[in-house]
Amino acid sequence: MATTMKKAPRKGSKSDLAVIGAVIAAIVFVAGIVGVLATSGGSGGGSTAVGGSGEQAAAAEGDTVTLQPTGETNAMGLPVYETPGFASGSAQAGGITVQGADWAMGRVPLNIAVRPFWTLTNTGSTPVSLGEPQAEVRKGCCPGPFALGASTLEPGESTVLTFELSMHEGMDGWHDMGVYVPVQGGDAKSMLELNVTGDFRN
Repeated sequence: MATTMKKAPRKGSKSDLAVIGAVIAAIVFVAGIVGVLATSGGSGGGSTAVGGSGEQAAAAEGDTVTLQPTGETNAMGLPVYETPGFASGSAQAGGITVQGADWAMGRVPLNIAVRPFWTLTNTGSTPVSLGEPQAEVRKGCCPGPFALGASTLEPGESTVLTFELSMHEGMDGWHDMGVYVPVQGGDAKSMLELNVTGDFRN
């Protein structure tokens, strides 16, 4: 007698669909997490280091600072790098106006030179003479040399003042300095105050 084999009905088709749905949901969830991390820069919270123009965002404290060399070396043979951080605020004295009077450099590596700078503009109506800049160390040590482009400004003219800073081991830590520029217009004398801070460490 021939035996007829009956095909067992297929089971679990609904459970297969459920499994596939769960897998797709998991993939979508993981992709969403990856997207969020990519947008936020990951768990490190890194941000872009800033060049001397101050146009980029300042590096977050504790992050590794990535600066670009300018190709120059200073008098001590140290490489000069673009200035980190940003300049904000304004200052005015004797017809001279500075936008970005206060440099906040944030973290600065040791054994390099940086040169925060200020653009001084004569916004008055008479010529102005600039005296020798002086540094006041409020915290830290070792102010570097100044370089002033011009000492006399006609109305509407501008010049750039740079202030070189470089620290090595033993000079590391928080630095806070004031920069004072004598300004004379006619018989009037005044003092322009600028500021720069930085945390020098590797």
